[in-house]
Amino acid sequence: MNGFPFSCPVEVRYGDIDAMNHVNNAVYVSYLELARVRLWRERFAFAGSAREIPIILARAAVDYRSPIDLADSVEIGVGVSHVGRTSFTFVYRIEASGRLAAEAETVQVSFDYGAGKPTPITEAFRRQLAALRVPTGPKGA
Repeated sequence: MNGFPFSCPVEVRYGDIDAMNHVNNAVYVSYLELARVRLWRERFAFAGSAREIPIILARAAVDYRSPIDLADSVEIGVGVSHVGRTSFTFVYRIEASGRLAAEAETVQVSFDYGAGKPTPITEAFRRQLAALRVPTGPKGA
């Protein structure tokens, strides 16, 4: 997908469709999660344990632009717009059959599960995130 260093397809399932005959708004957040997990697996050698990538999701925001229908082909672009001391921001573009369906943003926090508190992002992880940078937020990517 143009402007994003990572993208992946997402299959619309029959159960994603609501009474209005389009993908329910809550499902969009699960699509973002699917894209994040694929990104972890493909770019960060994530094998399945949450402890391998010690982060927590702190925020999710979605701007809905057009409905997604069962017959649509969905593609999600993912990039990094900001890296702070303990957190970083993913931006997303969801396209449905080539048209903009949504723009989104999630904030993840590097987390020490043992201590139960945020921890600074390591330099190695910071370098991996830098490879996914986009120049601006979802509207500019």
